[in-house]
Amino acid sequence: MAQVFLAGKDWRARALLRAQLLEEGVEVEGYETVQEAVAQLDLHHDLPALLIADISSSDHPSADIECLTTWARRLPIWIIASRTSTLKASPEGRDFDMLLYRPVDMGKLVEQIRQRLGRQ
Repeated sequence: MAQVFLAGKDWRARALLRAQLLEEGVEVEGYETVQEAVAQLDLHHDLPALLIADISSSDHPSADIECLTTWARRLPIWIIASRTSTLKASPEGRDFDMLLYRPVDMGKLVEQIRQRLGRQ
């Protein structure tokens, strides 16, 4: 079973996405911060198939980007950002698998995740 890590302060969006992925048969771990998710990456022997980080409501989005950049060569990472935020560290031009901007259509996002995980 494919495993996905979700990180994001917006618990409603995280819970909705998690619920939809669970319905698809995907194992999902949810974390409030990128730091919590990365701490779990250090503990897991098997990396998840995908990490999705919603930095649009993060208290430290630039630090999140820097932290995730170090992991981007080891596992696929999708970043959800806000077009209106000004960041010291831009997510563009890094090794992230996908960069999405809010607002994100949850139905389309779930479909993209299904495709990424190879589920039809």
